[in-house]
Amino acid sequence: MTRGQSGRPWSALALLGALLGSLACGATRSTERVFNGRTEQGRYIDSQAYAAYTEGAYREAHGDWAGAELAYRRALLRDGQSPQILTRLGVIACRQSLPRALRHFERATALEEYAPAWLERARCLGSQQKAAPALQAALRSVDLDPESAETNLLVARLYRESAQPARARAWLFAWLLLEPELGDRSAELLRESELLADAELSLLVRGELQKRAAPSVREPNDSRPGRAGNRPPAALLAALRAGELDQARELAAEAHIPPLQLALIATANAKPELGLAQAELLLDANPRDSGALVAGLLAAAQLSDERAFRRLLRRAEGNEVPPLELAQSLTVLLRARLGDEAADSWRQAYLRAIADRATNRAP
Repeated sequence: MTRGQSGRPWSALALLGALLGSLACGATRSTERVFNGRTEQGRYIDSQAYAAYTEGAYREAHGDWAGAELAYRRALLRDGQSPQILTRLGVIACRQSLPRALRHFERATALEEYAPAWLERARCLGSQQKAAPALQAALRSVDLDPESAETNLLVARLYRESAQPARARAWLFAWLLLEPELGDRSAELLRESELLADAELSLLVRGELQKRAAPSVREPNDSRPGRAGNRPPAALLAALRAGELDQARELAAEAHIPPLQLALIATANAKPELGLAQAELLLDANPRDSGALVAGLLAAAQLSDERAFRRLLRRAEGNEVPPLELAQSLTVLLRARLGDEAADSWRQAYLRAIADRATNRAP
């Protein structure tokens, strides 16, 4: 399945496309194989082709490029419709001939929109100092596999090498805060942030890595609504418990709590119906308030109110970028309610919006 990207990454089209598109994907016969320590999902390969492919992967991993190419070619004779085999042949060919490598990658992606083929094409082009087409290929790969740490890091590196440091920083920043797992790419992430000479980003990376190394430790200055370190005023909570939203608004104003934060506080403190009402009030005042839209979706999901959930989606007109914490929450919500395709499509649109915004603000 492919995902189209509009000129307005955060819009009704982007979000609804993610939700509806997730229903259109069918199941195909596939198999998993491991290469360089990573499990790759791909189409089925018959046993003889797979044996030759496995030999090729072994030889490639041990630097026997000629032997790997011969093994992959034997595999291709048994299965000429395999994007996996063609991709590995492209990787091998890139060591000597860029045009030959690109032909292999083009054959692979003509057979299937295969994320590893686009990733290896990007790496190959990058190794030949062709940063612009390499970046284009890397972005296509990340469209197809948004959670790939290696691909997201490659996108950031190619932005940096293309003299677009603002986009590189924004991409790393947003991806870091949205990505649930880093795997063995933590050191590479830190190195990339340091190459950008961005002290703030490096500090954020180190902090995130420390938190992930000890997930049970809670930050004492956690600023999320309803957390112990940032407890709303007792009178405000009492008003919410009593269902007095008007009074809660007055108390929130006195405590300098923004209206959007009030919606989140209500939902986090077992009053999602008030959180929904507050979010919809904000949307009435500003239909383009993306933060209010996400807050409403979270409240509707907690209420299991399908009508409200769909009603809010129909109001998705905003082209502003929601706060990062709300983006994280919406990613989790979409994954739980509508599956990985919807969550990943939204997450990818958010990454692009963050990068575009950073570029527009760059001096």
